[in-house]
Amino acid sequence: MTVSARVLLLAMASVLAACGGNQEVEEVVRPVRSVVITGGTSAESATYTAEIRSRVETDLSFQVGGKVIRRDVDVGANVKRGQALAQLDQTDTQLGVDAARGGVPAAQSDLDRARSEEARFRDLLERGLTTRAQYQAQQTAVRSAEAKLAQATAELRLAQQKVGYTTLRADQDGVVTGVQVEAGSVVAAGQRVVSIARPSELEAVFDVPDARIDEVRTAYAVVISPLQPASGAWAGRVREISPSADPVTRTYRVRTTIANPPSSLRLGMTVTVTLPRVGGAPNVALPSTAVFQKAGKPAVWIVKDDSTVELRAVVVERYDSDRVYVADGIRTGERVVTAGVHRLSEGEKVKLLAEKTT
Repeated sequence: MTVSARVLLLAMASVLAACGGNQEVEEVVRPVRSVVITGGTSAESATYTAEIRSRVETDLSFQVGGKVIRRDVDVGANVKRGQALAQLDQTDTQLGVDAARGGVPAAQSDLDRARSEEARFRDLLERGLTTRAQYQAQQTAVRSAEAKLAQATAELRLAQQKVGYTTLRADQDGVVTGVQVEAGSVVAAGQRVVSIARPSELEAVFDVPDARIDEVRTAYAVVISPLQPASGAWAGRVREISPSADPVTRTYRVRTTIANPPSSLRLGMTVTVTLPRVGGAPNVALPSTAVFQKAGKPAVWIVKDDSTVELRAVVVERYDSDRVYVADGIRTGERVVTAGVHRLSEGEKVKLLAEKTT
């Protein structure tokens, strides 16, 4: 190879090395949607989403075990007191009745024989042909035979009652809210079969975060409204507050009684419950997509000035169908990520797709 060729190869290698050294790995920036917090809103009332439920809901079960051969009701059926709901196979219980029925005549025969012997010995005792001890032994035999007859009669009555237990009947007028067995299932005594709610006593049930539970305790009168405002509203009162928080949602279950509920109310309907809250602290309304659960607690992503995200725990006042009301954890002027929150990681750089305020 000539000197000029070597010089040319070295020059080409230098150019390639220089080009390769200037290449940089482009950093991936994840696009997100966000809102800027302009301030909270303070209201004189707090509104919660509630569900219409029955105050009294009973789980019914068979008093004996067996195989279900028929179920006569479905969810949503209106039932009357004493109406048959389900039926067990009566083969085994009927055999028990037959066996117990055969024991009654045998016990009656033993009692008749003991009474006849007792009468004969009483006559012998009066004529001085037997001892008093032998007569008393016959009296004891009569009492024993009477007890055996009573036992056989009770066993027959119990066996007949067990036949009646094979038919599950409604203990009150109501609406079937749940069925747990189908025909062909084998159930044990006491196993839940059908749930019945009493629609005549309705109440609104909702959950309250621990930050607002003191306000509920001080509220007595509430206003219950349907989702359609034109349908009117009804007065109510707080009847019961759960003494402990739910282990998953960390909220307290509140039950409110409805005064004179209208006929239009149905079990399972969604309504709103408004509680007076004079001087309530401001809260921030965010889209429901902005808040997610981190280690079992609500949190949001805050976009910092350098376009990186920071995870921030927040206190949620309440949840609506598409909004979340945050009571603490976010300051005015901060930017919160509203879409793509489950794909982010601490310190990750993001690209803003929208400029919104709330």
